[in-house]
Amino acid sequence: MAIRNDDRVFVAAVRSFATARGMSVEALSHDWLLILKAGDGRRFPLLGYDIGLNSATTLRIANDKAATADMLAAMNIDHIPHRLFLNPDLHVFTRGAGNWESLRAAFANAGGDVVLKGNEGTSGKGVHRVRTLLDLERVAHELFRTERSIALSPWVEITQETRFVVLDGTVRLAYAKTVPTLAGDGVSPVRTLVARAMTPEMGPSLGAWLEDLETCELDRVPHDGERLPVGWRHNLGQGGGITEVSVDADGHAVALAAAAALNLRFGSVDVARTVDGQHRVMEVNAGVMLEHFARSGTERRAQVVETYHDALARLVSSPAT
Repeated sequence: MAIRNDDRVFVAAVRSFATARGMSVEALSHDWLLILKAGDGRRFPLLGYDIGLNSATTLRIANDKAATADMLAAMNIDHIPHRLFLNPDLHVFTRGAGNWESLRAAFANAGGDVVLKGNEGTSGKGVHRVRTLLDLERVAHELFRTERSIALSPWVEITQETRFVVLDGTVRLAYAKTVPTLAGDGVSPVRTLVARAMTPEMGPSLGAWLEDLETCELDRVPHDGERLPVGWRHNLGQGGGITEVSVDADGHAVALAAAAALNLRFGSVDVARTVDGQHRVMEVNAGVMLEHFARSGTERRAQVVETYHDALARLVSSPAT
């Protein structure tokens, strides 16, 4: 189900923080822009999930997958590399020779199995696994219709993806994101299980997964209790699940190192555990979006609200600049 702006736990947390501090909140742009107002006249604009603790430079780098990867590489922090490719319309400014030859070379260097996505995309939208030159060309053209730049990364098999929420050098909460699954009942074929599970959130994952299935697999009847992983995306907005983990879970050290490398005061770091047991940074987010986690339990919602309150307290206590 889509989350309305005025239903966001972030909005509720800002309002409850303001009430507790004797402050007020002005809501603009359908609650996407909030202005936190103090009694002494100070104003703190909050846009989306960015509360303003991070610098503008940090925000820009964190929202740019290729720039983030370059920063992490410069600091020798384990990560999944992302290579930047500009929309052809921008090559007039860079004097570039075009993308096709370098795309082909990057594809070959990655073993002919890559992930292609918008360089500044979110929520797993527009993310494609590409394994043929034909699909490489098709997907690149499709993405360039709407994207100023795209990022190519090698396909990496992931056994777990963990999100660490960091505030001023400390992990405040963490949870693992799991691939969505279908549950067999011993009676229904896969095609029926798919039809039952089809929701707007699950649609992209199911669609990509179905493209790789043979007809005979769709007619197979999984045994009762059998779990069928749907694709490879862990995104909560596409049907993925949540498993809470401790703040010092494996991968937290590389998450903190990544945050420090970007001078990220408040944000989240997604860390992948690969099949060889390594922990590598997938991406960094300067806006902390915790809606799905908050909706997965009363205690978790309280954790999220407390985290937002603590971040806002750092914001309003910062000296004026």
